[in-house]
Amino acid sequence: MDGRDLLKTQLRELGQRLSWTGWFLLANGVLALLVGLRYLPWITIPDGTTGIYVTFLYLAQFPLLALVAGLPLLVIGLIPSRRLLIALGTVYATGALGLLLIDTVTYAQFRFHLSGFVLDMALKGGTQIFAFPWQMWAIAGGATLGLLLLELVMGIFLFRRRPRGRWLALGIATVFAGQLVVHGWHAWADANHDSRITSITRAMPLYYGATAKRFMEKNGLVDPEAIREQSAASALTTGGGGGQLDYPTEPLSCERPAERPNVLVIAIDGARGDMVDPRWMPNIHEFAGRSLQFTDHYSNGNATKPGIFTLFYSLPSGYWEAFTTAKQPPVMITRMQELDYRMKILSSAPLISPAFTKNVFASVDDLRLETPGDKPWDRDTRITNDWLDFTAQHSEASTGEPFFGFLFYDTPHNHRVPDDYPVKFQPYWDPVNKLALGPDFNPELMRNNYKSTLHFVDNQVGRVLSDLRDRDLLDSTIVMITGDHGQEFNEYGKNYWGHGSNFGQYQLHTPMIVHWPGRDSRTIEYRTENFDVAPTLMGRALGCGATAPETYATGNGLFQKRERDWSIAHSYMDYAVLLDDHRIVQYASGRVETVDDELNPAPEFRPDPRTIKEVLQEMSRFYR
Repeated sequence: MDGRDLLKTQLRELGQRLSWTGWFLLANGVLALLVGLRYLPWITIPDGTTGIYVTFLYLAQFPLLALVAGLPLLVIGLIPSRRLLIALGTVYATGALGLLLIDTVTYAQFRFHLSGFVLDMALKGGTQIFAFPWQMWAIAGGATLGLLLLELVMGIFLFRRRPRGRWLALGIATVFAGQLVVHGWHAWADANHDSRITSITRAMPLYYGATAKRFMEKNGLVDPEAIREQSAASALTTGGGGGQLDYPTEPLSCERPAERPNVLVIAIDGARGDMVDPRWMPNIHEFAGRSLQFTDHYSNGNATKPGIFTLFYSLPSGYWEAFTTAKQPPVMITRMQELDYRMKILSSAPLISPAFTKNVFASVDDLRLETPGDKPWDRDTRITNDWLDFTAQHSEASTGEPFFGFLFYDTPHNHRVPDDYPVKFQPYWDPVNKLALGPDFNPELMRNNYKSTLHFVDNQVGRVLSDLRDRDLLDSTIVMITGDHGQEFNEYGKNYWGHGSNFGQYQLHTPMIVHWPGRDSRTIEYRTENFDVAPTLMGRALGCGATAPETYATGNGLFQKRERDWSIAHSYMDYAVLLDDHRIVQYASGRVETVDDELNPAPEFRPDPRTIKEVLQEMSRFYR
């Protein structure tokens, strides 16, 4: 055999091995689909349309998982040994399917999928966190051996039969076509608030349904106002239709309070807890001196989405998707609606991104999705003016109905104030160029701009507080002033700027100033967090004191020390378990890292397994 014939033979054999790999992976896609049927008990299929979507989703997602997970086998296929390829493929596929099977067990127990955090804690805590009887270990061992044998037989069979490559190409093309169908369907359902479809996403491993809400709205494919009004009416009449949620875990035990105080929550984007200072927040500082000031308060999110979610629900933001797809509002909002509170929600930032219209305010009528204004300070001024108009109408009406107000100011997010604003702390950075930020950048420049924006917002808040005094509303209004998250200016020396990037104190510590009629002013130094807000209002203002807070919240209230020595905080993609001196961070990539209070790596730290078990339970106990 000459060199050319030898090359042809080698290429033909390589093609056979690669073809075998493709068929082997597709066959494992079928096995993965069968294993994935274990997720079906946690998927609600109310009608035929949803059933068709689930069918397409299964046919598209599980074969794709097998193809992507098996990509390393393509490299192994370059080895000119069929026996070695079959052996390695058998072991690899058995391990991958075993991992999927473990995920089904994890999901059934905790209602979330396997993650780096869960694996890391299982390795560190072992049976103290995940305790299974010996019978289950025996079943697992038997299933592994059976799966290993099945994979081996399947691998040998495929090499002997040698199915045609063109059918393989058609099979792979069908999988990707199915992905286009289910992602397009999900994008349409998301834009139309169709929770029948979007609620399924959470049960599918590694499935992130496409969204195109803004594109569809921009091109007139959906009417956001009509959809939101329909969703609000549905949420109000049905209570949100919890779906896979078990929220609250028991029926609320409430009575109509003798007095229904007004409630006003003022949130400032990026307001840091140590910034309540007379130099840049004079009005709020003065108000804090006559109120309850919680100096060690923390948001349970380092970004707007988890910060606002936890403020209203007092639950970990890991529940975001479940509450959003179910359009389930927080009990704090629905309770006030039961008590005939007038709702006035005014946000400088859009309420559709993040989609607070589909969870926190899902049951609120006449909700303005976006406030007019070219700049954040224009919109901040507008919501203040609109609020003053509302209180004027409220005073004139004299109906006796209480109100709930939410004002969300956004100027600090932009790091700039109007050109003609008289107070700019020097040196003032203009224009702001965030690309210039780095380890050696002077943080005072950005910090001064931040203080200037706080001063601007403080003026707006001052107008709101003065109006409440002038209308004699303070004696009947609970006022909370806080932030959605903090803001960092490289304090740790690790080149962190802004928010959303770590779970240190600078991005989580926020103000919490509470004016509560009948309570004397004082400073409270024990630690509180957003998890404590709903229990405080529900138990002490809305007549639900007989209901245990744990039935609807993670916290126990602002007016008593917390009962746990751990907490949870989320970002948009990551989350962390917060302990006294350490943070255990789960990144979206799957990596888990333990750091100390200064964000230095602490790989030797071992958390108490009982604490981790409590955390896992808290992240799952509001699922059915």
